[in-house]
Amino acid sequence: MRQYKAHGQMKRAWQPAVAVAGISLVLGVGRAEAQTVDITKRGTTPDSALLTPTIIDAGRKIFHGRGSCYACHGDKLLGGPIAPALVGPTWRHIDGSFNAILNRIENGLAGTVMMPHPGRITESQVFMVATYVWAVSHGRATP
Repeated sequence: MRQYKAHGQMKRAWQPAVAVAGISLVLGVGRAEAQTVDITKRGTTPDSALLTPTIIDAGRKIFHGRGSCYACHGDKLLGGPIAPALVGPTWRHIDGSFNAILNRIENGLAGTVMMPHPGRITESQVFMVATYVWAVSHGRATP
């Protein structure tokens, strides 16, 4: 009997917290600012809302970590025997625009080791990596 009584008291103790959380969700209280940024916007340059140190650093961590991009493109994005450099005025297969970088990370390049979504990165991580690569290649960030 005590177990049922204690369970009922615990259930009642959570009711106010659940009510406040539900009201907050309905009213949008505490909504993260990042949710207002359209990360799917494409163009020759990234949306200025993406060019934040936080997004660029997140892209850097993915590039040098889970995305394993550094393995072919190098730590400084200077390329190597397997993959081209991702810096400089001319690029091997694309024009270096943000949209072209995005498309390459999303779709890969047939006949090469460049696969779509390297390291199985998510769509939002693709945008972070593309922002990082674009920022480095345009002198807005360091590798």
